[in-house]
Amino acid sequence: METFKDAKNTIRTELTSDNVEVRAEFLKHFAPALEKFSDAMAHAFMNWRTLDADLKNDEKRAYVSGLVFTAITLHIQSMKLFLSGHEVAAGNMSRQVVESIALALVCSSKELNVLDRFMEDKYSTNHAVRDALCHCDKLGINKDAAKVLSDTRDFYNKCSHPTHLTLAVAMPFSKPGLLYVGASFDEGKLSAYEKEVGLRVSVAEVFPNFVDGVRANVAKW
Repeated sequence: METFKDAKNTIRTELTSDNVEVRAEFLKHFAPALEKFSDAMAHAFMNWRTLDADLKNDEKRAYVSGLVFTAITLHIQSMKLFLSGHEVAAGNMSRQVVESIALALVCSSKELNVLDRFMEDKYSTNHAVRDALCHCDKLGINKDAAKVLSDTRDFYNKCSHPTHLTLAVAMPFSKPGLLYVGASFDEGKLSAYEKEVGLRVSVAEVFPNFVDGVRANVAKW
């Protein structure tokens, strides 16, 4: 019978541990995917450097550059959270990644006039993905990139509200009857992990193109 002291120790361990064992299990299965992810995000970062080097002391350009950098860092942090066994938190952050990418894109177009509204706090960022997909041609987004953006948004919408996924994260499929308090790796969920890692890598691989698209739009100002 678990005691109050046992429960407290479990919670305290979760709050103070680095989850090294959990991360090691993920890396054992997904090291090649992590290499692809890191390579793609390094390209995205270098493309952002080119964008950021041409701000011309312009506040609006700085806003757009800041949104791109935010999207890059959030995507990296989200992958780190996922590989640390925090699937729901990682998914929630990935939703912000998609919205940040979309927001940077729509803000990069003067024709859409979104940037001024965003700077004045008069634009709902919930509409950024919708608006980016509606104006692919104006923003220079190809259909494949737009599909990745749309698919990722739809997938991670499930992490923004309590769902069956939220419940399943705490329940080991490989060890019925147990519960996870926090970080976890479950062999029984390997196929789901593969799908999610694949999606994150897909986003990473189109990231450099998104950054170049933003840079091309800003160059027209």
